[in-house]
Amino acid sequence: PLKIITVLIALGFLFTPDLSLASSRASIVATINSDMITALQLEKNVRLALLAKGVDPNKVSPGELKDIKKSVLDDLVKESILIQEAKNQNIDISDKDVEKEIQNSIDKAGISKEAFYADLAKQGYDEKFYKDKVKKSLLTQTLINRNVLRKIIVTNDEILEFYLANGGQITGKANVALLVYPNGEQMDMHSEKLLDNPRRFEDIAKDISVGPSANKGGVLGEMAVSDLAVPVQSAIQGLDAGEVSKVFSLNGAYAQAKVLSKTTSSDNLAEIIDPAVVAKIRDGLRMQRVGNKIEEYITGLEKKAIVTIR
Repeated sequence: PLKIITVLIALGFLFTPDLSLASSRASIVATINSDMITALQLEKNVRLALLAKGVDPNKVSPGELKDIKKSVLDDLVKESILIQEAKNQNIDISDKDVEKEIQNSIDKAGISKEAFYADLAKQGYDEKFYKDKVKKSLLTQTLINRNVLRKIIVTNDEILEFYLANGGQITGKANVALLVYPNGEQMDMHSEKLLDNPRRFEDIAKDISVGPSANKGGVLGEMAVSDLAVPVQSAIQGLDAGEVSKVFSLNGAYAQAKVLSKTTSSDNLAEIIDPAVVAKIRDGLRMQRVGNKIEEYITGLEKKAIVTIR
């Protein structure tokens, strides 16, 4: 899957076909539905691929050149199929979107716009060519996001758990009772009943819990929410005083928590974490679960396309 993502980001090397060229370099090497790839396009992209690998285009053996041409042509065909599908779905990338993406790259590089384009020129890109590449990359990314990634569900609870596990904090204090089940049988016997009847929580914890403060009904005492174990923080998010959480995993055991009192910054995820951070975490978790879904989606589009290699 990572290879596919890399290909999507790296794609975008097509020139608009110039049919006025009469040389053999303007001959058609492939057609994809109504789109065409010329020998000139292929030649330029092969050269760029070699430069990206640090290989002198003038010192490549015929065998290596043949393999590289095939690989580059395959990528160009895939790109054409994706771009055509993006247009079929009325996906549009404006010049403003392109400029914003380029400016983000310039800001990350920490250099001036002039220096940025000077570096690109050393890699074989002029400004117009690079902007075209960025636009096509944004088109393919938007297409994949819409048809693959957005269909992978990531819950707010999962986002919060990731946020807390990676240094994020919830401000405020809470007093929580914790019940750590000794085995799955006890968990099956009590967990659902405690959701309906939270008042028995401390008594059950005192009888069977193998967690901290079991002799006190699992009551941990008031403390900063950030001092609770991350799974406990996630479990009590959104619960009011007197409510019991669903079963969660704690150090390899089944557990439940009851909120005795709580004063946190908010129970609303959007108010705890910056929305931009939420979106970034959600996309990251989606990518972890994507598996072969992107490759399968692209393969499905390829099967429907009419491709002729000449």
